[in-house]
Amino acid sequence: MEIENHHHELTEVFEPCAPENRPSFRLMDRFTAQVSVNNIKINMENKALSVSNRKIALDALIDELKDDEHTVYCGTDASLPANIRHQAASAYLIYRQGDVVHRARYIAGRVTAPEAELYAIRAAIVKAYSLPNVNSITLFTDSIASARRAMNPSVHSGQGHSLAVCHTLEQWFAHGSRSVTFVMVHSRFEWGLHHEAHEFIRGLPPVSSRRMATSLDSLRKKATTTCLDAWSTMFQNEKYWGHNFLLL
Repeated sequence: MEIENHHHELTEVFEPCAPENRPSFRLMDRFTAQVSVNNIKINMENKALSVSNRKIALDALIDELKDDEHTVYCGTDASLPANIRHQAASAYLIYRQGDVVHRARYIAGRVTAPEAELYAIRAAIVKAYSLPNVNSITLFTDSIASARRAMNPSVHSGQGHSLAVCHTLEQWFAHGSRSVTFVMVHSRFEWGLHHEAHEFIRGLPPVSSRRMATSLDSLRKKATTTCLDAWSTMFQNEKYWGHNFLLL
């Protein structure tokens, strides 16, 4: 298989027997009630109104969060390079009562977009955990799939980030009534703090490296792209595509 030609590039390490992955001891086995997801599906029949209503709801949520001194809220985003020689990047901004209390951006290596977003979520949660007198964390992301993966300690590409999130939240939830909420914000909304995180990460110049941290999913994507390119090239030969295709 094509992916076998790229195994030597893999730097990711997996932990199938991680303590956070024990049945009945996983984060979502023990603290389901303390984790919530605020997602939305855009009504394509009335897209403009649906988007407008969502932005109004997000603004109202921010106003509510600003009034709570024990709440921090974060915007995360990730960026993939156009040049394959450059690395992906992840970033977050953390706010408290309307002010930015911390922000950071990181080089994520050769990864897929969901993995880069997962890295941003991991970094934001770990930092928010370290802040004093915090009982609630609300995180705005454009990838709910990555947010769900952040709470999944099983073996998958990006598992290291998920294990860090699970370990951090397990410790945090064990002390008092605390909660985490993930809120979906489509990038095309260009809304509020999520858009600020987007602009923040765009300010990071491209970074290249001879030896990048490389994930399994990125190698799968590379192998798939290589196979599709090879198939397209081979299909130019009439002897290859035979007589079973209808020419349009």
